[in-house]
Amino acid sequence: MALGWIVYSAIFRPIEKVASDSEPVIETLRIRKHLIEDAPGEVMALTKPNLRERAREGAVFVGLAVLGFLISSKAISVASGTMLAVGIAITAVALNTFPLLMHEGMHGTLLPRRRWNWIVSVLLGSVFLMSFSAYRVLHIRHHRYLGDPRDPDDYHNYSRSRLVVWSLHFVRLAVGPLLYLAMIPVLALKYGSAIQRKLICCEYAILLLVYAALLRAFTLRTLLVVWIAPLLLVGLFTAIRGFTQHGITDATDPYLASRTMLPHPLIAFFLLNENYHLEHHLFPEVPSYHLHALHQLIWPKIPRAVSGKSYLAFLARFFRATPHMDETPIGLVHPGEQRRV
Repeated sequence: MALGWIVYSAIFRPIEKVASDSEPVIETLRIRKHLIEDAPGEVMALTKPNLRERAREGAVFVGLAVLGFLISSKAISVASGTMLAVGIAITAVALNTFPLLMHEGMHGTLLPRRRWNWIVSVLLGSVFLMSFSAYRVLHIRHHRYLGDPRDPDDYHNYSRSRLVVWSLHFVRLAVGPLLYLAMIPVLALKYGSAIQRKLICCEYAILLLVYAALLRAFTLRTLLVVWIAPLLLVGLFTAIRGFTQHGITDATDPYLASRTMLPHPLIAFFLLNENYHLEHHLFPEVPSYHLHALHQLIWPKIPRAVSGKSYLAFLARFFRATPHMDETPIGLVHPGEQRRV
């Protein structure tokens, strides 16, 4: 009983006191009103949780991760390089969804109950060495201050030099996820409230216990092969995806500050519809599995946006713009007029 009260006082009571941050920022309220004025009920319906859909996602991606672990473990025992490569690739594809699912937790859309939303999000974060609450402090700050000097993800807030900003883009693509692992807890402790800082410290203590248990259960070599190696690929995927979301856009224009990508439906599935990033920023309370429907509903009414169909094509256009450091938004479109400029 005493242990239960200690856990409740240290963790669950702070969770209940942390306010929901999935409400839109003031700057987007006018835009939202315009986009949904013809169908407010349809958009409201898209905010409702679907536990069956979330369970299906969990079953698919956790199942893939387990399959990848098993294949990699078997490859180690039989010394098969090909099998090991397949196992690492499958694991990486599966684990790539874990940060995306934790991102849902940041907006309270992973699970409807706040306590379970936190528990599952912390477990997801432990897979890639990150405190959920630490990441949440910075991510919500990014949402709230998008296009503002306080946005931590806008490199123009760190330097007015175009050369420095462009260099930071390449740093992000090369080692961004590793830098985030180091800097997010530092910045989160700086910007977080007293309750949030308490949760962050509790979560990192939990992560240390989890990692200590893993080191006792498995050899370091096994963990490096079946876990850390796939995470390096996840880091590459995350760097490209994160850069595409806001890279070479116009942060001062809410329509042009976030990029919507329209890749093959299979890719969108493995990205948990994170490719609909403009839609997400405008309606962060809509769960990821409803973002495609939201896109179809509001896209024809959006006057301007930045978009594309291929992540590799976006990178190619970025590299072509690099010699002149041309910051013209890549992929400018006018959905309502059905034309590209």
